[in-house]
Amino acid sequence: MLRASGYKGEPIPYRLLNNDYTNQVATSQVLVEMWRQVGLNVEISMKENWTQIRDRSSPRGVRDWSAGSAFSDPVGSIISNFGPNGAAQQAGEYANAEFSKLCVLLETSADRALRRKAFARMLEIAERDDPAYTVLHQNAAFTGKRRDIGWTSIPSFAMDFRPGNFRV
Repeated sequence: MLRASGYKGEPIPYRLLNNDYTNQVATSQVLVEMWRQVGLNVEISMKENWTQIRDRSSPRGVRDWSAGSAFSDPVGSIISNFGPNGAAQQAGEYANAEFSKLCVLLETSADRALRRKAFARMLEIAERDDPAYTVLHQNAAFTGKRRDIGWTSIPSFAMDFRPGNFRV
């Protein structure tokens, strides 16, 4: 695949902050070694701030991204990060016309079936057809409570105490 792509071993910069998240540098070093073993020449380039990470004046290759959503709607995560007004498109790091069109549909439609179909297609585009990101790992959220409290946590970081999560 590398030969077919025309890649000839030129350095691919990996712009990195010093442990912006736990074990970031160690994880990056492991990734660089993994990529080296398959023929990619990725070089870590330590930066001091996000302005340097996003700088357009020199070649960009790889960088880390942490994206989360505090509510269970794609508008709160994928669109705000990778949509037409999101950070990735605004920084010139990603653009896909079909994806952007679906973002508008998702933001404006109240039709749940249509939104579900649009979101599924957006994930296909962003994860397979024209990758906007690669999921390296997902955080685990653990919740503890006494047995006599009739509350069920939801699979996100939010501590959702709405009535629907309580058992009577």
